[in-house]
Amino acid sequence: MGENIQRVCASILTVMVVMLSLFEDTKGNNDFAMTPMSEKGLLPNPMSCVSDARKIPDCVEALKQGKLKDIKKECCIILLGLPEDCFGILFPMRFYYRVVLKITCKLIGIF
Repeated sequence: MGENIQRVCASILTVMVVMLSLFEDTKGNNDFAMTPMSEKGLLPNPMSCVSDARKIPDCVEALKQGKLKDIKKECCIILLGLPEDCFGILFPMRFYYRVVLKITCKLIGIF
């Protein structure tokens, strides 16, 4: 029984990776967003990163808790506009949350 669960999980994971790779938009190296830097320029400035996210605290919490039905247009625009490093400050697994947000925003017709 445990072996069947592992196979199902592996199959679901494989399907998710394929789906996510199909949904991922790539625009080349010229379009990457610069991360707000600290005064010394070595690390992202956390205060700059979260300033926009403070406008939509319910959305950030909804994404963290998996309440995808609570995600609205403003949330998609603000959160997906954040640089990767800033997204990593808000969410522990930035790749996972960014992909879930992109898919959710596409499903509700934002992008």
